[in-house]
Amino acid sequence: ITIIPELSDNYVQKLIDTAKVNYPKAKSYQNRINIAKSNIAKSKLSFLESITFSYVYQPEQAQVNPVNPASSYFKGLQAGLFLNIGTLFGKPFLMNQAKESLSIAHHEQMDYLQSLTTEVKKRYYNYVLRLAELKIQASALQISEASLEEIKRKFEKGEEVFDSYNKVLADYTNHQSSKIQAEAGLFLAKSDLEELLSTKLENIK
Repeated sequence: ITIIPELSDNYVQKLIDTAKVNYPKAKSYQNRINIAKSNIAKSKLSFLESITFSYVYQPEQAQVNPVNPASSYFKGLQAGLFLNIGTLFGKPFLMNQAKESLSIAHHEQMDYLQSLTTEVKKRYYNYVLRLAELKIQASALQISEASLEEIKRKFEKGEEVFDSYNKVLADYTNHQSSKIQAEAGLFLAKSDLEELLSTKLENIK
């Protein structure tokens, strides 16, 4: 008996792709990338913070300021554009920082997705292993059941002693227990795999 025919590279890839899309932690890494991209766009527009525009509108005749005669209010609209050099020079550093944050987010996502890919494969292979074990135990139980029926018939006819019958009965009971354990192992392996998929295994064809 071998589990190799049960393995499918195409199916494994479907499981991996599903985990990458559905698993919450995988989504969080994509959210970090989205935030980093947003910060880059924000930093591109932040240079406008270095520029200040102001204006004064005086509809009346020019007047002399009695407190400061050197200054006066002129009639009409006065506008001014002010540039904060210190703030402007700091913007390239903020842009570089935002780009580095995006690069880090991409690297962290790649590292996690590689780990996720490996973990999906491990859990899938374990699931296939447990499935094969269950098939073996189910087959052994059938054989043991047939042997029990045969020796029971002979024992009832007086053709077999009680010790032989009891031995086969105990063997049958052990196979029943092994099959139940194999079923439990399969259910646990399936549950572990579905944890990463965030969906039922049956939903992936």
